[in-house]
Order: sequence, then C-alpha cells, then structure tokens
Amino acid sequence: MEIYKSLEIFDCPRCGGPALLEEENGWCWYVMCMECGAQTIQFEYRRAEDRLKAAQDAVRIWNMGKTVSPSPGE
Repeated sequence: MEIYKSLEIFDCPRCGGPALLEEENGWCWYVMCMECGAQTIQFEYRRAEDRLKAAQDAVRIWNMGKTVSPSPGE
C-alpha cells in the first residue's frame, strides 16, 4: 500500500505552499512544506504495524495547522 497516496494532505497553513509527507530512515514520519519549510514534529514508530498510524498522525496534525517553523523567533 502506498501510504503517500492514501492520505489527503492540505496545503501549508502558513504560506499555502504544497506539502509533502516524508519518512525518515524507517523510524518516523513528518509533513513538511516545500515552500517555507514549516513542518510537523516527527511521529516515531518502532514496529511495522505502527507505520501507517504514525503517518496518519503526522497528516492529521498538519491538517489541523499545528506546525513548527524554521524561521528564527517563530
């Protein structure tokens, strides 16, 4: 199953840019804006069974507008 294709990811809540669901070396997922660099926290998983839930949690938080920004003072 392609996790990337199964989840709807909204545009960036900060700048409106396109967002991308990223997996980090097989241990976590996060969503990141390709324009401004805003992103969610990393959603860690330890077992293959938890991989989908971690991706869903990252997308859910992103779609709620909960992000961190790489800009100083943000």
